[in-house]
Amino acid sequence: MNAMVLPVVFDGIDWTSRAELAMELKPTPTEQGQKRIEFYRKHLNGIELLDLCAIGDLDDVGKLVEAARQADAVVVMASELLVVRRAARMLAAVSVPVVFHGQEDHPTAVFCDIYGCLRADGVKNIYMALDISHLQSLLTAIRAKKRLAQTRTLLIGDGYPSHSQVSNPTSPRVVEERLGVQIVHRSMGDLRKRFDAVNGGKAKALAQTWLDQALSVAEEVHKDVDRCAALYLAMKELIEEAGANAFSIDCRSWDLAMCREFKSFYSPCMGLTQLRYDGIPAACEADICAILSMCVLNYVSGLPAFLGNLGKVDREKGSIGIGGHAAATANMNGTCDKLEGYRLTDYGGRGGVASYCSVEGGDDITIARFDKNLSHISLAAGKTVPTDRCFEVVLDDVEDFVYRCVTGDHYIVVCGDHFKEICILMDMLGVNVLTPTQKIPSF
Repeated sequence: MNAMVLPVVFDGIDWTSRAELAMELKPTPTEQGQKRIEFYRKHLNGIELLDLCAIGDLDDVGKLVEAARQADAVVVMASELLVVRRAARMLAAVSVPVVFHGQEDHPTAVFCDIYGCLRADGVKNIYMALDISHLQSLLTAIRAKKRLAQTRTLLIGDGYPSHSQVSNPTSPRVVEERLGVQIVHRSMGDLRKRFDAVNGGKAKALAQTWLDQALSVAEEVHKDVDRCAALYLAMKELIEEAGANAFSIDCRSWDLAMCREFKSFYSPCMGLTQLRYDGIPAACEADICAILSMCVLNYVSGLPAFLGNLGKVDREKGSIGIGGHAAATANMNGTCDKLEGYRLTDYGGRGGVASYCSVEGGDDITIARFDKNLSHISLAAGKTVPTDRCFEVVLDDVEDFVYRCVTGDHYIVVCGDHFKEICILMDMLGVNVLTPTQKIPSF
C-alpha cells in the first residue's frame, strides 16, 4: 500500500521588483516542481505521486483543498518569493499532513517562514523535511498511519482484555479512538466450530509442507502437527470472514480447553508464524498492545515482526534478552521467498508445534510495545547478540530501559533501525515515546 502524495508549488505571484522590471523567474516554481517529481520517482519508496498542483492565486484555495482530499500528504516543493501570507492561509485549510521540502534538498527561507507561522497558529501535521532521507522517513510514517486507520484486528477469546494480559486496553473503543484500529471479537466457540470442520486432507498437506521446509523437526512434533495445521486453517477462515488484516488469539484459554479434552496443546504458534509470513500481523495471548505494536513495526519496516518476552538483563554487556516464546518469525529480514529455515519443536513439553528461528549477531534491531492506555510506547533500537533459542539486544542504557521504559511482558522486534520513523509516527498519533537515554528527534 503506497502513500498518495500531492506535489504542490506556489507560482504566478510575484511582489518583488522583478514584476516592475518585467523579469521572468527561471526556472519557474512549476518547472522546478516538475523536475523535482522526477527526482522523487527515483529516490522515494512506497509513494504514488498525484498530478502536480500549481497554485497561482488566492482563489485557488478550493483547488488545493479538493486536490488534497485525494492524497495522504501534501509535499510543497517550490514557491515564488513573498507568497508566504497567501500560502499559509491556503495550507492551513488542508486536512492532510503538509511537508515542506526545499528545492536544494534543504529548508528554504520562504518555507521556514510559512512553517513557523503555521506552527505558531496551532496547525497540526506540518513538517519540514531536512533532506531527501528525512522526507522518506516522514512519508513512511504517514503511510504507516494510513495503514493503521485501515487495520481491522480479529481477536479470538472469551474475555476482554485477556485473562493472561493485565497490561492491555480496557475497551476496543480506546484502541479505535487512539490509533484508528478496529477490533472485531469472536469467541472460542466460534473457533472450535471451524477447527472441528476443517478438511483433514488440507490440514495434512499443510502440515507436511511445514515439516519439509524446517531445518530440523523434534520427534514429538509429528503427533500434533496435523491438528496444529487444522487450527491455522480455522483461524485463517475466521480472519477472512471478519475482513480482518491483523489477528490475536487467547491461546491460554485454547491451551486449557485442548489439554482438558485431548491431553495435548494444539498450539497456534506455527499458525501465527504462517500468518505473519502471509502478511498478517499475528500475536498470541489476545495481547492487544502486542498486536498493535506489531502492526506499527510491520507497517513502518515492511518486514515480518517477532514477539518475545523480556528476559535476562546483562548490565555488563548492556543487553536484554528477547525470547522464551514460541511465536518466532521466519524470514525476519525479508530475504526469503518462502517460509523456511526454522526449527520445529513442541510447546513447553505440552504438545503442539512451535517454530524457532536463528538471529544473526551484530544486526540492527528495533523493539517496541505500547502501554495499556496507548498514550506511551516503549521504543529502542540496538544490536543483536544471538543465543541458543532467542537473542539479546544491546541498548544504550539497559538499566534505564528496564527502570523507566518497560510497558508489559511481550515486546515486538523487527529487523533494522526504524527508530526515527516510529518516533515520527508516534508524534502524528499523539503518543509519547519512552526510550533509554536516546534523544527523541523533533519534527
